[in-house]
Amino acid sequence: MKSPLPILLLLGISMIGPVQGYVAYDSSPVHKGRRYFISTVREPFNLANANGRCKKLGGYLVQIDDRDELKYVVGLMISAKGYGPFFTGITDEESEGRYYNYNDKKPAKYLKWRWFQPDNWYNEDCVNIDVSIFSYGLNDLACGKHGRFICEVPA
Repeated sequence: MKSPLPILLLLGISMIGPVQGYVAYDSSPVHKGRRYFISTVREPFNLANANGRCKKLGGYLVQIDDRDELKYVVGLMISAKGYGPFFTGITDEESEGRYYNYNDKKPAKYLKWRWFQPDNWYNEDCVNIDVSIFSYGLNDLACGKHGRFICEVPA
């Protein structure tokens, strides 16, 4: 398998190495002074626990603010080794269909859903970023599913 380095350089992303169970990418020259950390282990996802772990890094579960940020984070996900799903900090656990950022409780700013999503199939209150060969977008998923999560840390 080829190294993802050429793709990362094309995207303007430099990998800064693992940080206690995370793969870290330095995004400050590319995306508004933010760094992103992707957990390396798939485990049952819990919003409070994952956000608490992001806070230990100085940030929070990723909040997708606009198309450019989603596209950038998707690039990181593609280059990260392993499988998802990749959970965000977006949820509707307090009121079905009203999506907000778990960390600050403000309405989610940008929701680019996959086809036929959200569908709340079996009470899906968490949101992951879903990537396929042809497209990417947000998907609602049950919070307890095994997956990885993405932290957003102001640089």
